[in-house]
Amino acid sequence: MAEPIAQDLVTGTVDVDGTTVTYFTAGKQDSKLPPVVLIHGTAGSTENHFSFVFPTLARDQRVVSLDLTDIVGKPEITVADLERQVAGVVNHLVPAGPISVLGYSLGSVVAAAYAAHNPDRVQNLVLVAGWIKTDTQQLVRQDVQAALRGDMAAYKKLSLVLAFGVPFVAKRTLDDLLTIAPPPAGGMEFIGKLSDLNRIVDITDDMGKIKATTLIIGCTYDMMVPRHHSLALFGAIEDSRYTELSSGHAIVWERPSELALAVREFLANPNAYPAGSIIPEVQP
Repeated sequence: MAEPIAQDLVTGTVDVDGTTVTYFTAGKQDSKLPPVVLIHGTAGSTENHFSFVFPTLARDQRVVSLDLTDIVGKPEITVADLERQVAGVVNHLVPAGPISVLGYSLGSVVAAAYAAHNPDRVQNLVLVAGWIKTDTQQLVRQDVQAALRGDMAAYKKLSLVLAFGVPFVAKRTLDDLLTIAPPPAGGMEFIGKLSDLNRIVDITDDMGKIKATTLIIGCTYDMMVPRHHSLALFGAIEDSRYTELSSGHAIVWERPSELALAVREFLANPNAYPAGSIIPEVQP
């Protein structure tokens, strides 16, 4: 990171499956709130997906994040592989006690699976722009993006239009959007493996195992993971409540303050709204 995203930031590594996974932690060590673990999405990192959310949450509680990492020599990456990286960091930094977990995009898939398999640890869960099972719309969108990779200028333009909400794009130039969205992180080979994983996601069987108090955050103008996927998560997780923010998929850049506020308020009082509630959109 060029500059620390929090003043008291501590970074380190753990070995998982022979791979070195980098983690970051900061925030109030003596908070009454459980530590919150952040899991980024495809082509993301702690820095480029959580540069606003991380320090905002660190005001109130301990925050732990990791940079998901390629497994050299393994041609395919699975959700279970990424879960083990999360578990390796959590077990190293927070070996006991309840935790909260937040996942964004593919990170939501990993977060949901981790919560399902660790119900004794995950007390609260936040799933942002997540999904249960990849559908035809997502496959077609990925096919079109893949077909344009030989023309990077066209590929970038399409990706930006898909990532940001229509109202947001309408008020900005292409140069504006390129400035807002940082370059992809993780290396193209790893991004390719994660893109392949995105095509075959299916955690349907895990949904009934999630016991955490859960907040689902959908994005009104999302064209990468349309809002019906978040609504499906809301319907599938027993102790969940739903809110929707006026954003495209790139909510971490498009509406970071609204996202941070919604998460911060939920983690401060997860049961403020009962399961099944639709929470009004918050404004910073």
